[in-house]
Amino acid sequence: MDLDIRKLNSNKLFDFSKEEENLIFEVYDKLFELYDISVVDSKDSLYNTFNSDTENPFPLFIPKICYFITDKHKANSFYLYIISKIEKTIKGGRQPAQLETLQMWGLKKLEEDFDYISINKKKWADKIAEIFSSFNINFKDRDFKDFYVLGSNTFKTKVFLTSKRKEIIKSFPNENFKLEIKSTILSFGLPEILTVENAILISKFLEEI
Repeated sequence: MDLDIRKLNSNKLFDFSKEEENLIFEVYDKLFELYDISVVDSKDSLYNTFNSDTENPFPLFIPKICYFITDKHKANSFYLYIISKIEKTIKGGRQPAQLETLQMWGLKKLEEDFDYISINKKKWADKIAEIFSSFNINFKDRDFKDFYVLGSNTFKTKVFLTSKRKEIIKSFPNENFKLEIKSTILSFGLPEILTVENAILISKFLEEI
């Protein structure tokens, strides 16, 4: 392991459990094998830009560690965030710290402005519910029928969903992913507890998309 990661984040790791700390280093080690990786401050990444037009951006997601990732060929770059997900009580208060979970999300700068796009995989229950619902999606594609696609600009949504991108999205093995685009920034992640496997899945997706 590159010891810089421990030095740079020594002031950030105090609020993690030992198990979480070990997992963070394990994730870093695996990413380090695959990519050029450096630790950056989230304020120097795409995070604030992505949330700048939101009145209360991601109130339940707190970025703890931010990595700038570049593939070995210097062809693609993106940001990965280890995020603390905070659950709310019924009254809206904050749960005890031990109930917070770590997740990983990523942001990538795109070459074009696609306005707003959201893509989610349909669950089996969703497909059944469609029969009884008037829910409309503004982009329909017979080859992409297992996904909800919402977009503020139908033409730009079609431009984004090239055959290659559709195949990358369709082949992603975890149906719980969340993909969102605001202007030129793509957000992608899994609302699941952080694992090494999920970190690799997310990074590979961001590299390819």
